[in-house]
Amino acid sequence: MSSIRYFEEPTLRNPIAIVAFSGWNDAAESATTVMNHLINLWAPTKIAEIENEDFFVYTETRPTLKYVERGRREVIWPTHRFLVHRDPERDRDIILFLGPEPQLKWKTFSKAFLEVCHHFHVSEIVFLGALLADIPHSINVPVTGSSEDAAIQQRLRSFDLPASDYEGPTGIVGVLHEACQQENIDAVSFWAAAPNYLDTAPNIKVAAALLTYLNRYLELDLNLSVVYAEAERFEQQVTEMVESDPEASEYVRQLEEQMDEDEDEDTISISFKPDFLEESSPLPQADLIIREIEELLRKEREKKPQKHYDDDEKDCE
Repeated sequence: MSSIRYFEEPTLRNPIAIVAFSGWNDAAESATTVMNHLINLWAPTKIAEIENEDFFVYTETRPTLKYVERGRREVIWPTHRFLVHRDPERDRDIILFLGPEPQLKWKTFSKAFLEVCHHFHVSEIVFLGALLADIPHSINVPVTGSSEDAAIQQRLRSFDLPASDYEGPTGIVGVLHEACQQENIDAVSFWAAAPNYLDTAPNIKVAAALLTYLNRYLELDLNLSVVYAEAERFEQQVTEMVESDPEASEYVRQLEEQMDEDEDEDTISISFKPDFLEESSPLPQADLIIREIEELLRKEREKKPQKHYDDDEKDCE
């Protein structure tokens, strides 16, 4: 059975929850980067967690060893944390949720998640996610916002934010979003698209786009200057890496042309401030990005013979 641990019982003011999962719903670590930014900014207090080995295959999501004091290590198990941020200048408290996507018993997990939300009287949940797409890193980040609530839909339209028309396999975010409807909890999901050839790197530009809309939607009044500067630096250095390889450069150019031809492209505009660049975080190595692009190109070349050579079809399947 699932295990919920409560660490504190604060009296919260009409709390809203912000939720991010690592794993399938977190392309380029974009959603969890947003959450970690908020945790570092606010230093919230842990109020509850879901911890149960029934939700994980530990050979895939392994526990880790960590030194907790000199000469002593501790096993850290995968957990799902609920943390609260209370700002006296705001009329609502904010619960942050962060954890890995469960691998097993999603229905049981969903019940445990919603049990905690009901326990603290959460009235609205904001889900953050990111997916890989065939887009270049040089464009404004495409972001969608979705909700079944009419009032929330109207707010999203006021941001010129398109709704998602995605159909297909879903992650735990999609499952929980639907579960919120059944429990009469308002829910909204923000999804950002990340370039498929940058999956291995935390993509600060995609995270900045998610954080921008979260900031606007919840009226957090966050100063995002440093985040925008890191995003600008990230894009500049990735561009330099790509331009150093002719084949990778051609691949990205083709993606840019494809986006130019798409009249329905939905984008956001972010004003970057490069005067913070020296404070930015390190970026992935150039050869790693080039290898990612070259691997994509190799797969694309392998697909092409299927259209012309019957003998190769079985090998390509």
